[in-house]
Amino acid sequence: MPRGRGGKREGTPGKGYSNRTDLAMAPDMSQNTAATGGMTAPAPQAQPMQPPAPVVGADEVPNLTDPTQRPGEPVTHGLDVGAGGGSEVVGPMPPAPADPVRQAMEALMLISPNPDLQRILTRLDFEGR
Repeated sequence: MPRGRGGKREGTPGKGYSNRTDLAMAPDMSQNTAATGGMTAPAPQAQPMQPPAPVVGADEVPNLTDPTQRPGEPVTHGLDVGAGGGSEVVGPMPPAPADPVRQAMEALMLISPNPDLQRILTRLDFEGR
């Protein structure tokens, strides 16, 4: 009697099945796999923990009431107003890091000028990017 959705299974334990190619061959017992009763695959290794961020104590942060660390230098040193040297003593400012979004938009504008891209660039200018 053919087996339906449920009921008793027909077959003989340990006997090969000629109509099933996947069950006709014996598993390769030389391989150490879960199918042959061997070791299971190793679990993936956990990522190493990152060191914790350094903790800055309240005593390490300068306060407005702390004594100056440069007593011989006026507060306005480096500014173009007041006592001390002007902006020439500071030297040139390093270039601002380029925004990758802006770089991509400018490259697209070179390839294919587009009014929508121009509006995006104008918006980035407005945002200071």
